[in-house]
Amino acid sequence: MQKQHTWAVGALLVAMTVGLSGCSLFGSPKNVTHQARQSQTSAKSGKLAKDESIIQTARKANATGHYQASNKALSQINVAELNGKGFGTLKTEFFDLQKSNDKFLLKDDKTSKSVTTTGGSTTQRTTGTNDSFDGYSKFTGDYAFYNDDDRIQADLDIDSDGTVIQNNNDGTAFHGYATIKDSGAKGVLSYDVSSGTNDTKTIDANVEIDVTWSNGENETYYGYTAYDGSTVLTDGQSYHHDLVNEVWTQG
Repeated sequence: MQKQHTWAVGALLVAMTVGLSGCSLFGSPKNVTHQARQSQTSAKSGKLAKDESIIQTARKANATGHYQASNKALSQINVAELNGKGFGTLKTEFFDLQKSNDKFLLKDDKTSKSVTTTGGSTTQRTTGTNDSFDGYSKFTGDYAFYNDDDRIQADLDIDSDGTVIQNNNDGTAFHGYATIKDSGAKGVLSYDVSSGTNDTKTIDANVEIDVTWSNGENETYYGYTAYDGSTVLTDGQSYHHDLVNEVWTQG
């Protein structure tokens, strides 16, 4: 009996030792979950603080009339993050600032133009309303992005006064100002949009539309009429070797 008692006590001590070792090696599931939550909260707080700092920089630039600098600061923010819980206020201010910046930048584009004199000095003169689209109404209106393959572009709108808005799938929008003129460009890369495929072709352009975006970037679209009668814009640039970078079609 004494031998049996000693064995039982020994077994109990071994079980306790294994149990304690298990706790020290693997930790409590509850503690692991708590640590994971703390890590997620810390990461979210870090992103929130970073975005708040960027918004503050963009706000100051906007207030002092540096609209391009403000937009450049905003471009550092991952817009997808703004859809997360706790980012609602920042998201609202992001788009409000963007609209404000673009409004003033577009206004400047419409009302003034840089003129460099023979002496090298630069002045501003008023040009009035953009009337370059008079006679080109066919190329104004709404366009849809043709090669919709998880790209950011959604739709493009060109107004008769030259105002351009590109709406994107992530909720952002690019604003710009365009002029249009006749074009004799030949062999411009595009899609055979009448086939409904991504088969490429080359086209002869009817017009050239030059867009100045609010961030200062310039882009050129070549407009033409497809075989099915639809109006098409292409930037003529290759994308992923066998695709076209941007092609837009009117509905």
